[in-house]
Amino acid sequence: MYFVVRTQGHVSGQEFAPSHFQVRNFSFYEIPLLHIQITPIRRKGVALPVATYVRQSSLIGAPKGTPDKWHLVSLSRGLSGTTAADADLMVTHLNLTDGTDVYWRKWSIDHPKRAAVLWPTVQRLAERELYILIPAVFELAQKDLTAEQLATKIDTLLRRQYRSLVVDMRQADRGELADQLLKEAISDYPDDKNLQALQTPAT
Repeated sequence: MYFVVRTQGHVSGQEFAPSHFQVRNFSFYEIPLLHIQITPIRRKGVALPVATYVRQSSLIGAPKGTPDKWHLVSLSRGLSGTTAADADLMVTHLNLTDGTDVYWRKWSIDHPKRAAVLWPTVQRLAERELYILIPAVFELAQKDLTAEQLATKIDTLLRRQYRSLVVDMRQADRGELADQLLKEAISDYPDDKNLQALQTPAT
């Protein structure tokens, strides 16, 4: 039994806290198949240069204290290999390097005005667990645009994506989740008539 637990009962993974842009690794042991945890969870912070930079430069709003919400980045159980979760889309970009440089840290230093547009948007999407939208936002940021043009492009993208996601969620019978997303979208874009048209009449 000991050998089975040691080889197949080890669980490890990584988590991301969007409120503070912090990453941590975790691990513990469980009884295989039953998934009953038998050891305490060990956690260790991971230093990411770009995350440290955006916090210290006040490019995101990081509250005081420790994060109270962590999103799963990846999970590995026993010999099954590692499975990536949605937040991996974020952490992959934070870890991106260009030669010897951390890509988005250097980009933020070189383009401070665009960075002031990019990072609050990325944080907002991460806090809403809309990681699926983040790669497209990073892609826009790499284009040769002014900060004002970037903000406009991002707004156009997100308005369209919000509408599409709300429709898709409702078609998948995820009405409550769709309504919550629509509420958040309208709070961002209160003048968007296409978003307003998706509101269901009050009963």
